Amino acid sequence: MGVCILVAAVGLRELPAYAQEPTLEQRQPLELVYADSIVPQDRHETMLTTGVWYFRSGRISNGLLTQKAEWGISGHLQISATAQLIQTSNVSGSTATGVGDFEAGARYTWAAVGSRFTHIAVALDAGFPTGDVRKGLGEGVYAVTPPLLLSRELGAGRWQIFTTTGIAIVVARRPMNEPIADQPRHSGFADSGASLHAWHGWVVGELSASSDRWSGGNNTTVLLTPVYVRRIAKRAELLAGMPIGLTSSSNPIGAVIKFAFELGGEPD
Repeated sequence: MGVCILVAAVGLRELPAYAQEPTLEQRQPLELVYADSIVPQDRHETMLTTGVWYFRSGRISNGLLTQKAEWGISGHLQISATAQLIQTSNVSGSTATGVGDFEAGARYTWAAVGSRFTHIAVALDAGFPTGDVRKGLGEGVYAVTPPLLLSRELGAGRWQIFTTTGIAIVVARRPMNEPIADQPRHSGFADSGASLHAWHGWVVGELSASSDRWSGGNNTTVLLTPVYVRRIAKRAELLAGMPIGLTSSSNPIGAVIKFAFELGGEPD
């Protein structure tokens, strides 16, 4: 009898707290590489994401340390800020290191649209050229980006197909003494993919495409990124991805690592 009680106690202890009805936050990753995760922040919940990025194309290399902070005003509305804390690049010849660009944004999410497995969000992001574009440490433009996020879960949440689609509109350029060749133009983008719940996390495939040809540019970037997201604690994740360039305008290969965790929060 004592053995039975012990076995039952161990079994109950090992059951996840959300075994009865997993929430969206428990069914889906908190972060993706290029696409935005559909998971919203709860009211007064904060999520901090630190990212390390590295890209190489021939002898040109770029590295980034980014920090993103998201805060839930309500269970639907959240605001965010992303800073490129440290960027290093040798695009200008010698290697330069400094602060990159800054981005702020807001998002509204409908977590259940007709079904608890269908999700939609709209967002508005603004980019500021705080990095030195002459040294390859930024884009050198003020930009506004209004993306649309769509997500549909399949197999009771085991699968997810998702997309973040929008346009990046160049509002103004940072004044410079010398003109910079191949400055950013208006561009359209689509970051789409699928995720599968596996092991203690998710296997993800992202296909990211952007082009400025419709606004007079000549750049079309397409990246295929295999990703694994590991849920290392109830509210913390570690992501590793490897972007692979599929066009001449894309970096041939890169690496991305992100660590995300959540703090606070309360239900609406």
